[in-house]
Amino acid sequence: MRRLTFCLCVLGLFFTSQAYASSEEAWDEHDRAVIEQCQNASQFPDAAPAGDPVPFHDEAGMTALLLQGHYPQDHMDGKAGQELCLFLRASQEVYIADADKLAVGSDALPSTPTDALNAGEADDSDTRSP
Repeated sequence: MRRLTFCLCVLGLFFTSQAYASSEEAWDEHDRAVIEQCQNASQFPDAAPAGDPVPFHDEAGMTALLLQGHYPQDHMDGKAGQELCLFLRASQEVYIADADKLAVGSDALPSTPTDALNAGEADDSDTRSP
């Protein structure tokens, strides 16, 4: 009888842990919802994802998506731009912020993190008095 109870408990734990895992199809649907809602909230008429959605940990409860497009305002003359979209998973609300200051592409990043640190140190040495 104890053995049967133990086996049932183990099986219960196994099936319970499986219930918490999201399927690949569920994540694909989530990504489609993020992209669609972010594009709809964007000011860019031609908003398109600049990469894949980035899900944050469940405690944060949000997914980020970088959008690219062209500004529709006449004074912007169709200038290309970027927006960062935050998708709140619980409420499915989106928040958009200008993201033109974010670096995009490998040419925008230093080859190693220490290159950026060393560049900052070189700049600091120029402003120090001898």
